[in-house]
Amino acid sequence: MARRKNMQRRREILDNTFRLIRIQGFDHVSLQMIAEKSGISKSLLQSYYPHKARLMSDIVRNLFNTMWDQVDANYHATTKNPFARVKALIYTIASLGMEDKGLDRVISEAFTNQSSLDNWSKMLDEWMKSHDAFAEYSNYQEIRTGIAFIVTGVGRLYRDRGKHHLNAEQMADYATSSLMFSFVHADKDTIDEVLAEGHGIINDASTEDVRHAIDTMFDEGKTIYS
Repeated sequence: MARRKNMQRRREILDNTFRLIRIQGFDHVSLQMIAEKSGISKSLLQSYYPHKARLMSDIVRNLFNTMWDQVDANYHATTKNPFARVKALIYTIASLGMEDKGLDRVISEAFTNQSSLDNWSKMLDEWMKSHDAFAEYSNYQEIRTGIAFIVTGVGRLYRDRGKHHLNAEQMADYATSSLMFSFVHADKDTIDEVLAEGHGIINDASTEDVRHAIDTMFDEGKTIYS
């Protein structure tokens, strides 16, 4: 019973923090504000989350996994190419951030804060291991390095997208092409095939479904990643 209550409180804290950051931005949300919105004391909040950085990391982790689940749900090919998934994921992140000011506040913080960037790389690495993604490639370690590299690169492109006049799919194409060319040494035709397959995943996706999944990711019954 106590464990269930603790999990329910954690859900409420994460959900309230996520909503506050979407409205006001990370820098303008304090632990006291989160505690008050959650109906608990600041000291109790800090027994779960001692500082905002840990809260942000858990929000990013859950946002990432929710988006990734949506990519998988719209990928209907029998054999699923991991690089096509990477393109679709990057597109999903960038397009939602560009369309939704609230999500942009969360995503921009994730791409600005070094601990959040490290967290994205770690989550991708964990996903690769648990799903045997890229298992057929002999240079698995090199691909892991490449993932960390493109996460940082995508973050910079996303933050400077106005200066570079890039849309979400262009960002996803640049990142995926760089990963494949530099770290898998793929040729142009192979890269073009993957980008086209990733485009198909994007076309099959419902933006409303993705938004709903994000808005309800901390609801009762949903898996919480921490």
